[in-house]
Order: sequence, then structure tokens, then C-alpha cells
Amino acid sequence: MERYEMAELLSQKAGVSLEEARTALEENNWDMLDAMVALERAHKIKDAGVHMETEAAPVYTNPVRPVKNVNSHKGQKFFTNGFAVMWDYIKKLFSISVENDFVVVRQEKQLLAVPVLVLIVLLFASFGLILAVLIAGLFCGCQYRFVGRQLGKESINAAMDKASDIAEDIKESFRGQDEGQE
Repeated sequence: MERYEMAELLSQKAGVSLEEARTALEENNWDMLDAMVALERAHKIKDAGVHMETEAAPVYTNPVRPVKNVNSHKGQKFFTNGFAVMWDYIKKLFSISVENDFVVVRQEKQLLAVPVLVLIVLLFASFGLILAVLIAGLFCGCQYRFVGRQLGKESINAAMDKASDIAEDIKESFRGQDEGQE
């Protein structure tokens, strides 16, 4: 039994602090029985009915070993917890992208309604092409909306309407210039 373990055991059995147990052991040449008797004589033992079995304590030349780092797995727990949080966030985003639709409307008729996930995949596959098609659609009188519990909010669709209005204003300014040239 190493010195730290001896001090820990004496501390538990005698009901004293680890430091008091270690001091008692050091003063009694690391003899558990003598240290217990010394603590009892000093009236430091909290439980009068303490019974202790001891073995002959070997003499060690090494000092008391340091306490193991309790937080040695802290980084691993942080990584695991961080991954779990990130995975929950990804699942939530996936759920939102499937439950909500991207809708294309022209002249009060719905031309297309696809889950937002399809729009995201298309944007990742060919960002430039899809962006050009969406902008061209604005100039052809298309309006874009999000429909669904999370994305179908008026504030989001108001931004989409504003983009449609800007495209309409640009078209009108070009028409005005063409009429002025004739």
C-alpha cells in the first residue's frame, strides 16, 4: 500500500482530514496502528468505535505520489458533448429545411413549391446558375416565398417581397429609358 493510500484509508477510518492523517502517519513512521493511537490520544478521532485492520506497512523511499488529474478526460467529454450539440443542431436544421417550402409564384399562380432542402442542395451544386435563374425569375415577374411553420414568417417573406419590388423598379426604370429614346 502506497503512502497516499495509507493516508487516505486512515483519514476515512478515523474521520479526520487527509492532512491530519498524513501528519499522524509521518510522525509514527508510517505505522497505521501507531498513527491511529496517536490520533485517538489527541482526541481527533470522530468515531469512538473505530476498528481497523492493518498489515505491516512497507517502508517506501518514494515520496507520496501526486493525486491523479481528475480532469484528464475533460477534453474528451467536451469533444463528445460538443459533437452531440452540433449533431442536434444539424438535425434541427435538416428538420426545418424539410418542413418548410420554397414557393415560386407568378401572376397569383403557384409555379413551383419545393422543400427548402432541395433549394439548398441546388445552391451547393451550382450556385451561380441557380442565382442567375432566381434573379431572371424576379425580372420575369416571379415572386418567391417561404411557406412553413419556421420560415413562413411575415418578416422573412417581406424581405422576399422587397427583392421583387426592387426588380420591378429596375424593370420600370429600363422601360422609362426605352420610352424616352423613342
